[in-house]
Formats: sequence, structure tokens, C-alpha cells
Amino acid sequence: MNPLTHSSTKIFLSSQGSNLVLNSSTLNTDISFYFNPLLLSNGDKSHFVLGLEQASIPVSINMINSTNNTITIDTRTYSIPAGNYTIAEVITLLNAYYVPFGITFTYNSNTNKVTITSVSAGFTVNSSTMSKNLGISAGTFISPYISPKVVNLTSTLGIIIQIENVQTSNRDNSGSNGATLARIPITCAPQKILQYFNATPFFSQISNRELTYMRVRLLNDDYTPLDLVGNPDWFIVVRVDFSEKNIPLDTPSLITLQRKDLEKNIIDSIPN
Repeated sequence: MNPLTHSSTKIFLSSQGSNLVLNSSTLNTDISFYFNPLLLSNGDKSHFVLGLEQASIPVSINMINSTNNTITIDTRTYSIPAGNYTIAEVITLLNAYYVPFGITFTYNSNTNKVTITSVSAGFTVNSSTMSKNLGISAGTFISPYISPKVVNLTSTLGIIIQIENVQTSNRDNSGSNGATLARIPITCAPQKILQYFNATPFFSQISNRELTYMRVRLLNDDYTPLDLVGNPDWFIVVRVDFSEKNIPLDTPSLITLQRKDLEKNIIDSIPN
């Protein structure tokens, strides 16, 4: 069957729908969506290709959350409440806890770096899930200590959309065999709705000959599950198109064509 005889299909997937299964007891960003099957017969030379055409996802994300809000200095641990903060607000919270113990945090807006000062000669950062946010590292340091990296208060700068139950030849550094349809940069403020539309999406070729459901996962940039506070509803539109298998990737070169002509002439010159 020629792929041109197939009709492009759009699949609307909403977390508010009924034909779905939540794969997490706490998050609604890992969902299996079920729909009327799409099938390719064994004799069909076509294959499915998938592309993300549209998405609407509330960015109800706490950039400071339970995965990146704790620091331990000289065995004293402080955890910042989950939320979205400016660096000035973070410094205020850290100083409110650590100044009574002789540790002070300051921020340089010119270098975008944090300095930790101790009333003693040195101090030890025992551990910190805030290392990426504050640009610091664990270890024992002489006071004052200037963070080697810049401040970054975001937990993710984009949302990765993966479909776990399809096989593709594409590869990424997540180690997943599923198809990464797209990474959508977060271009709106926290607590707003991220809108995405692409009439000509990038298509991922898949080897599946039938599609009865899609397990969609929304991920952070580090491939951990996206945690939307309050589990608000979201939707995406996946476009399913068809392509012919074994399409030549390159036009034959002039040398290749000449070699084939020479081989044909030699064969033709051999007496029967």
C-alpha cells in the first residue's frame, strides 16, 4: 500500500479524559492513553511516524522543591520551603538560619555568584541538594568561599515529552528506548500555561505496526518525572503520519552511476 493512500491522524490526549491509566500514585505526568487502534498490515510497506503538534501544560512548578532545597553546613541542615524565589529571598532565608551559627551568605549580582563567610577560619559543606542552584560544592573551605559556579534557581528550563511504549531509532542520553517527541522550552512565568504549536513537527519513525495506546511521560531536563503542583490537567496533540520504508537517503553519485553503466556494458558484451 502506498503511504499516500493513508490519511494523517491527529490524536488528542488529555489528562482529563476517561480512557486512561495513571502510572503514578502521586503525579499525573505519566499516563497511558487508550484509543481506537491504528494498524498496519504485514504487506504494507509503510510505517508510522509520530510528531508533537500541540501542547498546553500549566507550569505549576516549584523551582525549589524537595529535590533541591536542602543544605548542610558543619552538620547543621536547613531546608528551604518549596516555592519559587528570587536569589535575594533565598539569601535571606539562609542567613536567618545560619547567621546565629557564624555563617553568612551574600550574593554578587555582577558575577551571579554566592559567597559564604564564616567567623571561624573555615567551614564544611557536608552535603547540599542546592548545589546546582547556589553554584556551590561539598567540601571543606577556607573563609570566605566564593561559589565556583553561577546561581541557577530553576529546576528545569524545559519539558520533555516521551512516549514509552514505542520503539524508534532515535537516541538520547536518557537511556530510554521510548520516543522523545519534543522538548518544549519553558517560555512563560511559573503558574502560567505553557502553550506550544507546530504545524510542521519533527517526526520520529517508529517500528510499531500497531498503536492501541500511548504511554506519555512529561519529564524535567534531567529526565526525572515532572511534578506539577496540584496535578492540573494538561493536553497534547500527537500527529500520526505514514512513510515508505527503505527510501534511499542519498542520490547516487556520478561515479556510482558510471560504474553501474560500465558493469551493464560488460555483462551485455558477454556472449550468450
